[in-house]
Amino acid sequence: MHMYKLVVSCPPGVESLLIDELQALIGVKAKESPRAVFLEATLEQAYKICLWSRLASRVLLEIAEGEANDGDDVYKIARSVRWQDHFSASNTFRIDFMGTNRSITNSQFGALRIKDAIVDTFTEIGGQRPSVDKETPDIRVYGFFKKGRFQAFINISGESLHMRGYRPAAGMAPMKENLAAAVLMRAGWNKPDADFDQLVDPMCGSGTLLIEAAMMRANIAPGLTRRRFGFEFWKGHDTKLWQELVTEARQLRTDGTKTLSRMYFGSDQDAKVVNKAKENAQRAGVGEYIQFTARSFQEVSPVPCEKGLVVTNPPYGERLEEKHDVAIIYRELGKAFLEHFEGYQAAIYAGNWELAKGLPWVPFKQYKLQNGTIDTRLLLFKLTRESAIKGLIKEEGQLTEGAAMLANRIRKNLKKLKSWAKQSNVTCYRVYDADLPEYSAAIDYYEGRLHVQEYAPPKTVPIHKSQQRLAEILDAVEEVFEVERSAIALKQRAKQSGKNQYERFDTKDGYFNVKEDQAELKVNLTDYLDTGLFLDHRPIRKWIAKQADGQRVLNLFCYTGVASVQAALGNAASVTSVDMSSTYLNWASDNFQLNELRGNQYQFVRDNCVEWLENATGQFDIIFMDPPSFSNSKKMEGVLDIQRDHVSLIQHAMKLLSPEGVLIFSNNLRSFKLASDELSDFAIKDVSQRTIPKDFERRKNIHQCWFICHSSDVQNKYKI
Repeated sequence: MHMYKLVVSCPPGVESLLIDELQALIGVKAKESPRAVFLEATLEQAYKICLWSRLASRVLLEIAEGEANDGDDVYKIARSVRWQDHFSASNTFRIDFMGTNRSITNSQFGALRIKDAIVDTFTEIGGQRPSVDKETPDIRVYGFFKKGRFQAFINISGESLHMRGYRPAAGMAPMKENLAAAVLMRAGWNKPDADFDQLVDPMCGSGTLLIEAAMMRANIAPGLTRRRFGFEFWKGHDTKLWQELVTEARQLRTDGTKTLSRMYFGSDQDAKVVNKAKENAQRAGVGEYIQFTARSFQEVSPVPCEKGLVVTNPPYGERLEEKHDVAIIYRELGKAFLEHFEGYQAAIYAGNWELAKGLPWVPFKQYKLQNGTIDTRLLLFKLTRESAIKGLIKEEGQLTEGAAMLANRIRKNLKKLKSWAKQSNVTCYRVYDADLPEYSAAIDYYEGRLHVQEYAPPKTVPIHKSQQRLAEILDAVEEVFEVERSAIALKQRAKQSGKNQYERFDTKDGYFNVKEDQAELKVNLTDYLDTGLFLDHRPIRKWIAKQADGQRVLNLFCYTGVASVQAALGNAASVTSVDMSSTYLNWASDNFQLNELRGNQYQFVRDNCVEWLENATGQFDIIFMDPPSFSNSKKMEGVLDIQRDHVSLIQHAMKLLSPEGVLIFSNNLRSFKLASDELSDFAIKDVSQRTIPKDFERRKNIHQCWFICHSSDVQNKYKI
């Protein structure tokens, strides 16, 4: 009996489950690899994988392999294949290639060498050559090149096996069918001793989880509803053997559906999506056993049962919803679970597991998975009132002891700040900054709106503790400021690098305007990590505005250009703003427009500030430079490390500074040490403490700031 070498691919995190499934399905042990497993199997066993595997993505049958270092080696190995034994010249084909090295620099080149081998083979034996079809080919050829070894495969499954055929249409961000099957298996749905007597998905979308669960219980082969497999035009295909397996699977489906009961319940607030879910279930052959309703998850009230499983895939807060809104969904989901699902087991497939902290339980198991490019977690909970974390579900009108303590501290801070803010005409300020170590967050007030930034807790803090503390922070803010929780913008501070420094945090477009002295400024509390207004630099911006009259001002790493606006309102002769982020430069331009500041004297330069400084010419009287501590953005060559690079930055900036000018150099790296010895040619004055505003007095190391001039005589002119 001929044995074939197979590679069976699957979603990341599903490999071990797939090995168990294949062992149960065909009795063959497989070897695990990232995103795939390797095994040897008969043709019948390969067919069974295509027909019955709920977890596999593709089944690839090896036809050639060997050592390879370049494109010629790939061609030689591919040319050794008798392609006419696999398909005819009248068939169409497609080649997918993975792997590169110094010689094979891209996948297109590797695919081209395989194509050359195939075409040359057919030309040699008869002249007619098959055609390439990238959309719906008869035969799919896969080439893999890694660590000096090349393998060629025929894809006998065809399009990904997650495409069962019952779901031609789906709601937004659908979960792939094989990933849904993995979620259910991890939740224990398919175990022989599983005694769940009810399955509920309160945010069912296109119904995938419920349909896959019903198909498992009814022993319906997931491949029965597919319209096409990759082996149909392959010359090694045994039509009779395949039809025997399909006939057997159809009989098992008939027998299995007789055992199903109406124990599957799905709901979604979008009636159109619910209708699609119903259609999908009908195509899968399980429509009469799943009850779908159009209602919100808060309104779901399941039928009483002995042991139920609630499984759902909430919005991620990455693509579809704003993170803050999704955090609210999780908190509301926790309330609904307590009210309607006490005693159930819950399986929550979380695209953003940090937001899942809003659920008042600690998961008893977590599994890492991946949906497309998004890292995800499957969280398993026991929904009992006794194990619910106190504080995450707040009783109406009550604060926990910790939340009450935090609320008192915020009130105490406000008492000190309100009169100062009124007298100073300050409308946006910090009211709390981790004053109580166990409540590690910054709370900022923006003209009646609240911005809460939770500092990422240490890994030593148990997840249930961090969950409870975050809930108490939000409760305290809601209580003190008398706002709805939905009006509180919530973020978590963590080290940022690369594109994360500049990417959108959310998609709410939550812009509004605030005042700072004479300036009107555009801020956004929800969509980015920062709001567009660094509150701790308020005093230095005010100083720049007073000094700017008739001066040439340069704002490096300008961010949203707030200091530039203040300089322009201070009647600066010119203002040049430089930043490599087009997002922030456009924001800076909007701030100028808000204040009716127009003219050629205001320049916005999109460039890497490090490179711009090395090549810039001209003279400036006031230079403000507030660089990030670290940046490895793809928009710049190399890496900016402010501790390592600040001497060079300052030296280049000083070449642009007029003899009577001042460079204001600032950064917020707590461990930063100015290399005074290497900058001894300049007069340097540390003005850090005089630039810390009253609302940041509790955190005096929020930033460091220096005045740097060409001489002490010039420096003495500048007071703050």
